Amino acid sequence: MTVPAQNGSGRSDHLEFIRRAGQTTRRAIAEHTGLSRSVVAQAVSELIAQGLVVERRLVQGALRSAHGAQRGRPTAVLELAGQSGVVVAADIGHRHLTVAVCDLKGRVLEETRIPFPVDDSARATFRELHRLVAASLTRAGVGATDVAGFGVSFPFPVTKPTGMVLAPVALLGWQNVSAVEARPPGLPGPIVHDNDANFGAWGERIHGGSPELDNLLYVKLGHGIGSGVIVDGMLLSGARGTSGEMGHIQVDPHGEVCRCGRRGCLETVVAASLPDRRLAGLRVGRAIAQLSAFVDAEVVILGGRFGASDGALMEGVKDAFARFTPDNEDPSGEGAGGAAEGSPRVRIQAAALGERSELVGIIDRTLSAAWASGAGRSATRRTGAHSSWDRTNSEVVLEVPFDAERFVMKE
Repeated sequence: MTVPAQNGSGRSDHLEFIRRAGQTTRRAIAEHTGLSRSVVAQAVSELIAQGLVVERRLVQGALRSAHGAQRGRPTAVLELAGQSGVVVAADIGHRHLTVAVCDLKGRVLEETRIPFPVDDSARATFRELHRLVAASLTRAGVGATDVAGFGVSFPFPVTKPTGMVLAPVALLGWQNVSAVEARPPGLPGPIVHDNDANFGAWGERIHGGSPELDNLLYVKLGHGIGSGVIVDGMLLSGARGTSGEMGHIQVDPHGEVCRCGRRGCLETVVAASLPDRRLAGLRVGRAIAQLSAFVDAEVVILGGRFGASDGALMEGVKDAFARFTPDNEDPSGEGAGGAAEGSPRVRIQAAALGERSELVGIIDRTLSAAWASGAGRSATRRTGAHSSWDRTNSEVVLEVPFDAERFVMKE
């Protein structure tokens, strides 16, 4: 797994490392960042002084090898301090609204999903979303002032740095809408906003079935088609934040009119094919094969309502991908995940998180923004926008479950 170099010695990077690891050491942070131990020690000391990180010393006998033998000597481990506060994650789909309230360790306290005609009107959508957030906070037993961050996904691209939502021209109720309007008035903390497929890609990358992979293509197949692309461990957003809009690639110039105003977009062609799920999969698979050739993905993940659950559609995608990717066999056995000789170089699989990939991605990125801004310690004082994401994660961060062997200090 590639671990890109980290720049600077920012305490927020160390804090993020500790958050993902659950428990770690100064040595692991130094190895991850490439910084000297003295620089890391100073940054960690400041985090401890600020009350964001605590240090615990393992008792004798806590570290044992897989064979049960005592190894090394006890050492101090770092973990996030207990902080009051929550983050709110909102997933806006074409036909649903989902709101989750989580504590600052990522534990879900309250989650609600309701059907809603989102495409009809942004104003009506935000009004209902604000009501849902207020009700969710009440059920979770917290108030608006406890919120340390708000994350929201849209079923449309979100431009950067302006945060404008790029809805299809046919959706008149979504024109000239800013992503920040989704946040309920008076809710403190930073706001994280992005396209739903980008959040889905991040959710699968960090908490799904592909944490060991740095290059993946996530395709959401629901009431629309979108994709999120991760290359070398980084989520690609493009110059304006609109990368991955594969649903509006024209595949039939004489096809039906799409909601974007053009004819024969992939999204429209596939929607017309859905009564025959295999045919729909064949059409999606051809487009995925073309896109995958550009990004050189190790794995293609199908998510959303249809992609994560439909066997016939999945088989259609795989068949089309094999047909239009003739060199997909990996004779070396060095492909995705160290696949065996003769296996596919690019795997195609259903989302490990099912239809929750987007929500999990929102939660993770919002937690990162909340902790970077000071988390519960200053949730009521900080605001701002975190509309893009370029953090990377080392193997140490992504070990699940946490391996106590990492605590062993070598002589």
